[in-house]
Amino acid sequence: MYQPDKNICIDEGMKLWRGRLSFRVYNPQNPVKYGIKFHILCDSATGCCFNKRPYFGEGSSLPDTVFSLLDRLLGHGYTLYMDNFYNSVALCERLLEAQTNVCGTLRKNRGEPQVIRDLVKTDLGTGDKVVRHNEKVTVVARQDKRLAQMVKTCHQDGMQKVHVWQKGNKDKVVQFKPECIVAYNSHMNGVDKLDQNISYYPFICRSLNWSKKFLAYLFQMCMFNAFVLYQARNTGACNTLLKFIRSVVKSWTLKVHERKGSEVGEQVEKEEGAGVEDGDLEDVKHTLRAPYNTDPESRLDGDLGRHKLCYLKPTSKKLRPTKRCRVCIRRGTRRETKMMCKVCCVPLHAGQCYIDYHTTVRYSVSVQG
Repeated sequence: MYQPDKNICIDEGMKLWRGRLSFRVYNPQNPVKYGIKFHILCDSATGCCFNKRPYFGEGSSLPDTVFSLLDRLLGHGYTLYMDNFYNSVALCERLLEAQTNVCGTLRKNRGEPQVIRDLVKTDLGTGDKVVRHNEKVTVVARQDKRLAQMVKTCHQDGMQKVHVWQKGNKDKVVQFKPECIVAYNSHMNGVDKLDQNISYYPFICRSLNWSKKFLAYLFQMCMFNAFVLYQARNTGACNTLLKFIRSVVKSWTLKVHERKGSEVGEQVEKEEGAGVEDGDLEDVKHTLRAPYNTDPESRLDGDLGRHKLCYLKPTSKKLRPTKRCRVCIRRGTRRETKMMCKVCCVPLHAGQCYIDYHTTVRYSVSVQG
């Protein structure tokens, strides 16, 4: 259905949750510092999520987590980008054996050569680098603002020209960086794209139940994936995520009404016609639920003896149900009543509201005083 790009990435995603939870994670470096952590595999180009695993405090090791996320993508020549939280030299060798290239940052003591492990900031000048490799993996150490270590099983050892902002200059300046660093900066933002897009239109804002936010986060991922697949196969009017979500919700609601329209109509008639006995409406042509903006023609027929009030019939939810009086609504007052006219099927208060409704053309204007 959807073929991912050659470049994919694994990173952490976080769903905000500040309540009590045994596997809640705190990371001061993330924009969302408290919450439920996910390991997410995404397409670097679109941010489409291919696989995800929530972190429950215990479970598989990081290498096993990476392999479980890749799953069906192993052996197809993809290039995987990871940060130093996941990366190690041993993991890169295992992935290369599974025909999957790797590029990413590397922490110290993750299998790098001793020469690179012993480097300090003063050993290299700005822009200098040290490269070491074996038959499978290459490790690069480069000095910029800080000493950065990269591990890779792809890309050449050459340098690439880039334009970057530099403090004190109004325009970008030209720098030369290793190809692996340029590629990492370009393709490591897939999960960031996913989190950015689903954060624009959250499905649930506040809840005391963590599972609701958990499921809503998963549902938002599914909705964004559907939007990416739609864009890959269609060039219609839904060119933004907001338009796509609205069209999906609209299609779901229309299908429900088409499927259950008759059943809903019957249920409404039963509930709204509460208080009307069998046989009382045999000669009435209008429906039991009078439209809000229109009144039945029979309300001004002059026969008040025929327009009798009755109590609203009890429902399964309310023993003594009430509804808003039609006259009070038109006069800008919200008052409930237990009575309704049998003929007009309109909730009314006994007394002045009943008289004004059946004798006055413009009953929205009070005739008292």
